[in-house]
Amino acid sequence: MSASTSPRRGGKGGKHRRHVAYKSDHGIQPAQANSDINVTPLVDVCLVLLIIFMVVTPMLGRGVAVQLPTLTTATMHKEGDQVFVSVNDDGAWVETDMYTDKEPFLARLEEDLKIASGKAMANDYTGPILFVKGDKGTEWGRIKTVMEWITGSNAQMQDVALVVEVANQSGPPPT
Repeated sequence: MSASTSPRRGGKGGKHRRHVAYKSDHGIQPAQANSDINVTPLVDVCLVLLIIFMVVTPMLGRGVAVQLPTLTTATMHKEGDQVFVSVNDDGAWVETDMYTDKEPFLARLEEDLKIASGKAMANDYTGPILFVKGDKGTEWGRIKTVMEWITGSNAQMQDVALVVEVANQSGPPPT
């Protein structure tokens, strides 16, 4: 077989003539449109969405829906209808007096709450509010013990509020 008649080379006498689809003797012609859908990008998008949902789904249903307490500040209450209890490594403080035993602490707390209750009623407020401030460096167990003392007492109070420092705030933190 000669090179001119070889079917591989596309000779004139060969049975198989090789023809490039986008070229012809009469100029460049566009290839036929491909109407098949390209599923590779579709599969890629679906896999990315699947991974996102797998990561996000466990975070959606954490805990039971409860009504969270609202932020309140001591300045929202009239002077005297609030009592402050502070807890640190030394003990529990009612205003500026330190207590390490439950009974004297509760006696002083009930006395201060009665006074605050009278002032609250005089100011048309429903009752005194007790603010509990725990030192950041104090073990949570000490603060929890004082909270148990407070909740187990017969002291009459409207609410108990835990005092926290609000991050990224200009000015002094609320008390």
